[in-house]
Amino acid sequence: MGEVHVSAQDGEVRVALGDDVVVRLPENATTGYRWHVEELHGALRVVAGNYAPPGRLLPGAGGTRELRLRPTGTGEGRLELALRQPWGDDVAERYALRVTVE
Repeated sequence: MGEVHVSAQDGEVRVALGDDVVVRLPENATTGYRWHVEELHGALRVVAGNYAPPGRLLPGAGGTRELRLRPTGTGEGRLELALRQPWGDDVAERYALRVTVE
């Protein structure tokens, strides 16, 4: 069982069944904008989600949102995220990842 790391520049990834997909995206929790799972298709499930503050704590500095996905079978899956405030409808950014599990 391994890990495959992806970032905001990655739109698709191939993994082996048993590998976790670790998505790391910039997030500034002090603004209220957080990454939210909008859609999760295929044989994928979110097994963990954490926020890591910046290494140096400065007012207004952003950190990193880390989501861990675990494939539950082979085939294709898709993760869709939106960066938004929980109380509003405005979406600041979107991220989509296609995962092929072999």
